[in-house]
Amino acid sequence: MDVLTYLEQHFPEDLEAVRAYLRQPSISYTGEGIKETAEMTAQMIVDVGGTAQVIPIEGHHPLVYGRLDEGADHTLLYYSMYDVMPAEEPDWTSPPFAAEIVDLPKYGKAIINRGAVNTKGPTAAFFRALRAYKAVRGKLPVNLIFIVEGEEEMGSRAFNKFVPENKDLFKGAEACLFPFFQQDEALRPYMWLGTKGILYFELTCRGGDWGGPYARGIHGSIAAGVHNPVWRLIRALATMTGPDDAILVKGLGEGAVGISAKERAEMEANADLFNEEDYLNFYEVKKFKWPLKGIDLWEKMFTTPTLNIDGIWGGYYGPGTKTLLPHEASVKMDVRMVPNMDPDQTVAAIRKHLDDHGYADIQMNVLNKYPWSKVSIDEPVVQAMLQTYKQLGYRVKVEPINLGSAPYWIFERVLGIPYITGGLGHGSRQHSSNEYCTVQGILDFEKSMVLFLENYPKLAAAKGIRD
Repeated sequence: MDVLTYLEQHFPEDLEAVRAYLRQPSISYTGEGIKETAEMTAQMIVDVGGTAQVIPIEGHHPLVYGRLDEGADHTLLYYSMYDVMPAEEPDWTSPPFAAEIVDLPKYGKAIINRGAVNTKGPTAAFFRALRAYKAVRGKLPVNLIFIVEGEEEMGSRAFNKFVPENKDLFKGAEACLFPFFQQDEALRPYMWLGTKGILYFELTCRGGDWGGPYARGIHGSIAAGVHNPVWRLIRALATMTGPDDAILVKGLGEGAVGISAKERAEMEANADLFNEEDYLNFYEVKKFKWPLKGIDLWEKMFTTPTLNIDGIWGGYYGPGTKTLLPHEASVKMDVRMVPNMDPDQTVAAIRKHLDDHGYADIQMNVLNKYPWSKVSIDEPVVQAMLQTYKQLGYRVKVEPINLGSAPYWIFERVLGIPYITGGLGHGSRQHSSNEYCTVQGILDFEKSMVLFLENYPKLAAAKGIRD
């Protein structure tokens, strides 16, 4: 029997297995369900014939490591994450860990659940595809090394430390696969040739020698003669950007480079796939920040660093009224760094900017940071994913870099291997209420993973790569 036919016949079982994995909470920032989900993930590796262990990391969530030796000539590193964001939003239409199936306009049946798309849905579906392949063919066409982390939503802290200190565990891996639902809002497959780096930090302004109450909030009437830390923080933030969010921090973006001529040509050849209206409608936004159109707009987004405010708070914001002069205010911010920005230089630039503008008293606490990464479209692992999409009848929107961030620098700079994120399937609303993935997309994803695993060793062999 053909593997794709087997997947179709056994899909009801696969769907329930995916839903079961989704129902298990695994929230990074609270630790809820982390231990249980790590053990479930390790068991999925064992269930496909591999060996697995849950590796405890002091002060961090555990990593799941495993191997599956099929006696093949080529070996891939499988990377994924089992942690998810909190689901505290009040407007979920169904419980965030119930994995209920609902009908969505335009997309049909879909699973509503935190982690449905980011990234527990693809993780569970990938292992179901492996089970199907082995049931039909007996063994996979590649060997696999598995590393699944539990802190991606916290900046991959344990992962970024563990892999460089344990490189021998990953010997033999030729390339890395991060399985993901990669069909956009119009169900067009897309592909990233890298990812932006990230810096996440907090700024806190407290009363002190500059003025403002330093021990506690005081009556709001005292503002007649005493400075307010919230206003001071707002004024500091206002020095950092200008019109259209142009970054005014000197040195932030220093050394940044744009996309290559080859990447620009690839985008122009598929310009119709970069649909601005679809993008705005899907994210419920009225307009872009720049008066640009077409590929010029998209290139600007791919090559421009961001300085984003994630949240700001201070003083009283409960119901009713309470006149208060707060003693402190804080803001969480992130920078998305493009090639060739350096995380440490970015931190130094922000600190110097605050100091030079008279805000040396504002404290800066860096929560996590890691650099950008790029991969060539010519790598066999990238070409194998492109070929997979084409076999299934799709044109591919190739994006020169992911607007978001992931720790791909570990694969490129530490392990020295190329990587690809990919797979059919559609989902969205990650980090928001009603995160979802489509039911049909799960089956399509499984099929794409089967074809990719067959395509990679052929292309690797043709280029002379051997384990």
